[in-house]
Amino acid sequence: MLQLIKMEISKLKYPYLIILFIALLFSGGIVISRQYGFSYNYNIEVWEQSGELFGLFFPFFAVVTACWLMFCDRKKGNNSSNNDRESKEKYMLSKWLVSSISGAFITFFISFIGLIISLYFIPDVKPFGSDYAIGYFAGNYFVNHPFLYGLVLSCWRAFIGFVVASFGFVLWIYLKNIFVMFTGPFIYMILENIILAYLNVPYFRLITSFDPSTLDSDAITIGRLLVGPLILILLISGLLCFRIIVKRLSRKQRDSLI
Repeated sequence: MLQLIKMEISKLKYPYLIILFIALLFSGGIVISRQYGFSYNYNIEVWEQSGELFGLFFPFFAVVTACWLMFCDRKKGNNSSNNDRESKEKYMLSKWLVSSISGAFITFFISFIGLIISLYFIPDVKPFGSDYAIGYFAGNYFVNHPFLYGLVLSCWRAFIGFVVASFGFVLWIYLKNIFVMFTGPFIYMILENIILAYLNVPYFRLITSFDPSTLDSDAITIGRLLVGPLILILLISGLLCFRIIVKRLSRKQRDSLI
């Protein structure tokens, strides 16, 4: 198992550095661009404002490494079906772990680097108007302990990135299509936004969990922030269970015909 994980990591060595560099440019770009045209009282508000754009595109960053691994396998003609069932399961498990953890780290990297840039590299903002930031979700930490607030939220975003990358991987298991794997999580978020907004429960959305500032603090609780990722985890589990059941039934049917 460890050898399989090392093999998957070796496929990502140089492409992953390129992806991280692109992520760095993206993170810096969205933070720097949000310095202008908005009124702030604290530098961390610049980072918070950049989260809107990051929240829209993070599914692509979360699954890009998984897409690269599948592209490498297709290009080299790797086929795990030639191995026994146990080896195939380990092969898929190692690929899932590497791709999902890589996606989680990229998500964390973009969020955390943006935090560092907004707190320590851009000029201090000039306070403007009322100090309404204290009214945000976890507003005391947001205002008085911005680094801790941003670090915790970045770690939480990494977990969401892990779940989203896992969803993309499951889509590949079903459809063996890299394009669907790359765009599927993004489409899921769009549909989830529409459905939950229609049901008048926008606080259950995955994007709300990713960026709590998208709604008023009165609508946000820790319990509600857990719902979005939980829905996606249940969907992933359901898809995997369905596939396992179908494979077992088809195997029994083949055995009965022999």
